[in-house]
Amino acid sequence: MGTAGKMLYSNDAMPTAVAPKPKQRKFSLESLRAGDRLLKAIKDELRKKGEKIDYNKLRRDGYSDAMIARLKEL
Repeated sequence: MGTAGKMLYSNDAMPTAVAPKPKQRKFSLESLRAGDRLLKAIKDELRKKGEKIDYNKLRRDGYSDAMIARLKEL
């Protein structure tokens, strides 16, 4: 076998690229929508009572910035 044959079958070959697995969601889209509906219902109920939403109090109570941002968007 010549050098060309050794190059084709040597162990020094470059590894093949593997496509990354698609990223899995932590939550299903339906559960996210259900959470949004719940947040919107709470927000609407507070508005009916004439209460303002104190976002700083929610942050102090341990709500995440992401949840507060979603609540503001609704």
